Amino acid sequence: MSHYKILPAILFISSLLLNPVYAAPEDHQFTANFGVTSNYIFRGVSRSNNMAAASGGVDYSHKKGGYAGVWSSSMDGGDYELDLYGGYNGKTKAFKYDVGLIVYNYPGGTSYSDTIETYLNMDFSVMTLQAALTLDKQGTSQSTDIYLSAATELELKKDLALTLLLGTYQFDDPRYESYVHINATISKGEFSFALDQNDKSTPRSAGDLRFSAFWSRAFDL
Repeated sequence: MSHYKILPAILFISSLLLNPVYAAPEDHQFTANFGVTSNYIFRGVSRSNNMAAASGGVDYSHKKGGYAGVWSSSMDGGDYELDLYGGYNGKTKAFKYDVGLIVYNYPGGTSYSDTIETYLNMDFSVMTLQAALTLDKQGTSQSTDIYLSAATELELKKDLALTLLLGTYQFDDPRYESYVHINATISKGEFSFALDQNDKSTPRSAGDLRFSAFWSRAFDL
């Protein structure tokens, strides 16, 4: 990925950490998180080659809505993913929203491409809609990929929820196969159990139904 494209994204994210500089200390919050999963699945596709993975991150948020953070996860073969992101969240009378920018990095030389993406999430209480647009992707000039999803959460009983999601990833570059995927996740406390399936035809067994278990914990810094 060219430096002239990634540098403005990093500067944008960094600026969220510095503004406003004169805010009271109680206006700022720093948190950290750590998690382990039996299979790191992102948008219906395993990024750990169906192996276990560990992840962790640090987040900053301001009470007026701005936020920024860094997150990393292990991947197959000793590789890892490193994400930088920042954005703003707020609400209207009709829905809550979250808009931002994320930079996906793969420093270990994985087959995944470093990517810059902008996103918009809209929470209508009964349903959450997400739209993400790729702004730049290493190794291709056809980088206007689009990801869309719709999800709903059902409270089964206290501290037990079922989330259902339908998503589609449409790639601009014909070398990448576009696909649709579904997800069902049951969450209780710090634990989640999920089933994922997509309609990809390659590589072989890519569209198999996959089960994953995840544990995570967040704490204030």
